[in-house]
Amino acid sequence: MHPACVLSPVATRGGVTHRGPARGCVRQVSARSAVGWAAPRGRFRARPRVRRAPPARAASADALSPRASEPGASPGGSSASGGSPEADDDHAPGGAIEIPEKPKHVRVVDGFLPPDPSAGFGSALGLRAVFDAHHDDPRRTHAYRFVWDYWHVPNQYTLLRTPAADYFPARDFAALERRLGAFARDELGCAGVTPVWLSCYVEGMRQELHADVPHGPWAFVLALTRWDERTWTGGETLILKPETLDYWSGFDADATVERGSLVELVPPKFNRLTVFDPRLPHGVPVVEGVRDPRQGRLVLHGWFNEPEPSLRGALADRATTTREGDDGDDDDDDDAARRTSEKRTDGTNEDLHCFRYYANTGDAASEARTFEVLGEDVLPDLYATLATLPRARGTVVLAATLEADGACSKTEWTADALVPAPVAESGAEFSASETRDAIMLEIAAAFLSHERWPRSGGKSRLVVPFMFD
Repeated sequence: MHPACVLSPVATRGGVTHRGPARGCVRQVSARSAVGWAAPRGRFRARPRVRRAPPARAASADALSPRASEPGASPGGSSASGGSPEADDDHAPGGAIEIPEKPKHVRVVDGFLPPDPSAGFGSALGLRAVFDAHHDDPRRTHAYRFVWDYWHVPNQYTLLRTPAADYFPARDFAALERRLGAFARDELGCAGVTPVWLSCYVEGMRQELHADVPHGPWAFVLALTRWDERTWTGGETLILKPETLDYWSGFDADATVERGSLVELVPPKFNRLTVFDPRLPHGVPVVEGVRDPRQGRLVLHGWFNEPEPSLRGALADRATTTREGDDGDDDDDDDAARRTSEKRTDGTNEDLHCFRYYANTGDAASEARTFEVLGEDVLPDLYATLATLPRARGTVVLAATLEADGACSKTEWTADALVPAPVAESGAEFSASETRDAIMLEIAAAFLSHERWPRSGGKSRLVVPFMFD
């Protein structure tokens, strides 16, 4: 396992540790477990109850400290209600932690960009208008007609592509990058976005199945396709379902198996962001029935990478430019940071999470102290415990709400692609769900049980990615 967080290397049984940069070092551990779920090693004197979250919701945890969180304070994801009788018991050590039943390898956010140019630079319609203007007259020649690479790898890839940074006006692209970067930090625990490609698909173009393991823990596709107006077929993002990759364990001889049972198809609807685990084999079905690039499949795509913790709110340095609307001037952009989510109603049941957290009101010292507590007081013991648990692969991202008095009032899982290793490799004979329960339980417990986070003038949100292999 190698959780990617701030950490000074500590000794662990059966593992090897490598020091990285101070802010985002990656600690690599390879350990086989002799500890089963029946005897967990962790921070609770009493064994906690694990409560299943509905599979369609993001996971979260109730606060285990006596301090109840304020109603409506959760900035994202789902959390167990603090108003039910059952929730009162959850604030004591040994209470319930809500854990999702399955990882969520694919998430869809509709309306990701501002809808039109009146909302500012980098709007969905504004970016689309740039492309349409460059192709308004097929007889007109200019530099932007010659920037496309016809990328053809036999039996694998065929498409038109160009670097998005060189194609769009600088201020539009800068706004696009800011929004992608903020989403990556707040939801995925990633500090980086790879260079963004703009790709166009017309007749016969496709991507066959492949995986993008080296590029980053999450891939994204942001569609500028006029999907509802199309007259052609193909062009969805096709992703193999995890059940297909573990086909025989759930095989039913009486079930009808067709494409919909084996793959997930995500249409590239206009202004839709699709984020997915690039370890899953994926591709693009062949596009048929269109030759005009203005009518074809048009998408921005890349990967989120550089996993590292991030901080927003009363403990975060207010000089850090991370909020939507920050453009280098002296305008008051706090309203953008305080906005609540916009519910999407197209059937995805997904919130637009980014750009709606607390405004940064701390200084460099408070931010540094928070990461010091994380790296020196919380993570070493947590990593030692995780090294005793069965092996797993993938990424899980925890967001902790830190109160003004230094308590962690709640946690939530903002991203989850954690998959236990096969039993033969993990060295433990218990189920995948029990392995996930044990790992996620220990992570949440480490944050909720630590009551000496730095004090501040308000709430803060600490996002920490954990990567396992």
